[in-house]
Amino acid sequence: MTRELSRVPRWDILRNFYRDFDNGRKCGCVEKWKREMPKGGLKREFFETKIHTEFLKDRHEKLNKEFRWTYANIKKLIALDQHFRELHRSIARTFEATKKDIAVLNAKNHKWYREYELESEICPANDWNIPGEHEYISDLLFWYANWGSINICSSTNEHYPERHKIYLVPACKQMLRIDKFAQNDVTWELDSLLYDSDSSLYTFHDMVRMRPEQFEVSYTLRF
Repeated sequence: MTRELSRVPRWDILRNFYRDFDNGRKCGCVEKWKREMPKGGLKREFFETKIHTEFLKDRHEKLNKEFRWTYANIKKLIALDQHFRELHRSIARTFEATKKDIAVLNAKNHKWYREYELESEICPANDWNIPGEHEYISDLLFWYANWGSINICSSTNEHYPERHKIYLVPACKQMLRIDKFAQNDVTWELDSLLYDSDSSLYTFHDMVRMRPEQFEVSYTLRF
């Protein structure tokens, strides 16, 4: 799986990161990338994507190893999980209210409303910056993430049963340290953001810095 991360590399940010990465294991990689960078065209775009994907994976490895499981950080992860749960409850309420409104219109013989589809998707709000992180890195993380995989799209379409109920998965790995998750599972969205590296390279450090309200519900109504 490859996503488009082609943009001019910030060599200063990359140098600063690899200066401290894993005791210098990849020391000199930035200068090597600069020398090997194609002049232009698709080859350059592919190479830039390769650089940024590798950087995000190395960053993910480093920051997750350094993450501290403090009481404050645990509270922030729980708050984010609770926000995802509330968004799902909001979706359920909106679906139900829409059904009632459409039923009223149909009762008044508005035939064109008889077939409709309301879709919902939990997604980042317009603000996807990570407080304290450089905009360049926040953008890379946002564009790498496969939001279609992270967020379960709910629909009233008769061919797709409504899946607006909260989708939970058993806590695993580090999340088992949090009693609330060990006992009550974790929302799909939070688990995907933290553990599915094919869908997201956000770290624990990133997620505790993001505000819950940076995630919202997007609706699409079709007739």
